[in-house]
Amino acid sequence: MNKSPFENFITSPRKLLIVDFLIVVPFLVLPLFLKLPYRVNIFLTWEGAYRLYLGQTPFVDFGIPMGFGFWVIPAAFFKIFGTAFISLVKAQVFINFISIISLRGMLYNLKVKPIAITLSILIFCLTFVIYNFWPWYNHSVVVFELVAFFFLTSYDVDNGKWKNILFLVMAGFFTFFSFFTKQDVGGICLVICSFLLVYIFLLEKRIYPLIIYLISFFVVAIIFTVPFINHDFFYWFNYGQAPHSSRISISLLADILFIESLNEKIYILLLLGGIILTIPSWQYYFKDKHLFFITILSLGLILQSLVTRATSPLPTNHMNYYHTFGFIGIAYFLPWEKWNRNFLSIAMIAILLMACYSEGYWKYVSGLIPKKQKDLVEEKAAVKWTESSLPTMKRILLPEPTNKGIDNVLSLPFLKKENLKVLNMTELTSLAQEIGYTPITNQPLWYHLNIGIFQKQVNEINNLVKAKYYDLVLFEDIPSLNNFYPYEIVHELRKNYFYYDSFMAPRKLEDSHIDVFIRPDLATQFELKPKNNLSNLNRQ
Repeated sequence: MNKSPFENFITSPRKLLIVDFLIVVPFLVLPLFLKLPYRVNIFLTWEGAYRLYLGQTPFVDFGIPMGFGFWVIPAAFFKIFGTAFISLVKAQVFINFISIISLRGMLYNLKVKPIAITLSILIFCLTFVIYNFWPWYNHSVVVFELVAFFFLTSYDVDNGKWKNILFLVMAGFFTFFSFFTKQDVGGICLVICSFLLVYIFLLEKRIYPLIIYLISFFVVAIIFTVPFINHDFFYWFNYGQAPHSSRISISLLADILFIESLNEKIYILLLLGGIILTIPSWQYYFKDKHLFFITILSLGLILQSLVTRATSPLPTNHMNYYHTFGFIGIAYFLPWEKWNRNFLSIAMIAILLMACYSEGYWKYVSGLIPKKQKDLVEEKAAVKWTESSLPTMKRILLPEPTNKGIDNVLSLPFLKKENLKVLNMTELTSLAQEIGYTPITNQPLWYHLNIGIFQKQVNEINNLVKAKYYDLVLFEDIPSLNNFYPYEIVHELRKNYFYYDSFMAPRKLEDSHIDVFIRPDLATQFELKPKNNLSNLNRQ
């Protein structure tokens, strides 16, 4: 039976590449045309990338509780495009692109129907890509995991041996790179890949894929960790040891599974139902390599999203990849041969998916709809966010009081002092570039108490405060996140430093503030007076 022109088009990977391209490009380039509000915690991305850009070495010059894989791409984009926040947006465009081509390549490796792959990419963009305009480790770790899965699924008995070896080595490399970006997802990636390679051994009686993969993983691990062993690597790198603590427990996982995970449970039940109702026998299931890989990867990544909700203290849309893998697992059992015959069936499926996963794009569409008078009044009552004039924050929106506070800091008369020492415990880490100081070494990369800084470092910083080591100290108080930055330090600063100013921090909740402290002799030398607003903001 001859296929219709539409069926020929819809079943051709080469022709559907055009459709895939048209789907993904708007999602990729949208951030480049927007003025973006300063994102919560983006300071951490900037700070790590900037330190690498300057040539500082993780664990040697600054401590972090995970590997530095996350900062490699942002640091490279700083080198190429300059140390501005817009460079981080460009880096994320690249990271999103890598995630899409890895997903697409993996699904084609597993012989998924081409139109199902295109629809999977649509869901991936609607539920995952559209939310990620900024580089963040909870997102990047999943991207590196997808790259590892792409190389793993590229292994095929029909390939040449050396080609397979290359694919397995790259799978091992990116598995470790994922682990060295964030331990939870990286560890799960290692488990899933190892499990699938054990399956290949049982199916094909070939042990070398598993051996090569594991050797590659551990060789890369040695290369990336041994140079830092003598620099407190085992203190900083969090594998659950003191002063770190484990973020996962059976009770927490059970709460997440039974209380918060309706969508995930629906996907899992539909996927298991498809296996039980359509597969003739378990022997057939075991021998169908592509089906086995698809179901295990789908189940594995849905369950992984549940685990990372427990291990990440602030779960966000970085876990939304599970929608895509839920669809992929279910799509394998759908009658695509029947639906491929007419345009209407495929169009209806696409429209249905757009309707189901509308949350991401609707916020942009709704912005074009005229607002009621009540909404306008509430909007005017909120603090106005305006574009920053700083080179590092071009096209970035900050609260007006934050911009004014930054201007006050930049106008301080001693900032040209040689070897200026600044302790910046705020989200405005790019002031290092604006002022021109070098971030101090032998301190943590960031100051989240019991996550990125511990009592030992708090004591060390307090001793330096008592010794008047720092010329300028910026400290941020976030009441909604109690003791995010350690209050012990600000208490010591109030005893030993000149309290110069306080202004709003760049957070949407707009209840946070940044205090400015100056070494007393510098304040006396330049006859500095406290800013007028301190009478209302002199918080203890």
